[in-house]
Amino acid sequence: MDMTLCYICGWDFKEIYSGGDICPCCGSEYDFDDCLEKEEILEKYCGNDREKLYIMAPEVDDVDDEKEVARDITWRFIRLSWVKKGCPFKWAQKERIINWTIEDAKKQLDVIGYSYDSLVTLANKIISE
Repeated sequence: MDMTLCYICGWDFKEIYSGGDICPCCGSEYDFDDCLEKEEILEKYCGNDREKLYIMAPEVDDVDDEKEVARDITWRFIRLSWVKKGCPFKWAQKERIINWTIEDAKKQLDVIGYSYDSLVTLANKIISE
């Protein structure tokens, strides 16, 4: 699937991006940060609390702990982590938006079909990295 928008935060790359490309906004590296096994998500985002994992991603119930989960699930956890941290603009100085605000993040998330307000509730359930 060819995309120009970051799957995590909605940043518009203005061109198709692929494996190894890093989003200047949320800092996620496509095809690297989003390749996680169930046990990695459980540990990194849920503090090894399986109940918490199944609340946020019930579809992983049947996935073996050492099996990689679907990308859309890993994107969900990376997105929630970004939201929990306040949606910071990560790095890429040449593309940095002056006076980046949470309102900018909300607009980006809306473009990819996510409401910031609905994400905050789930984001507060995950642990910070």
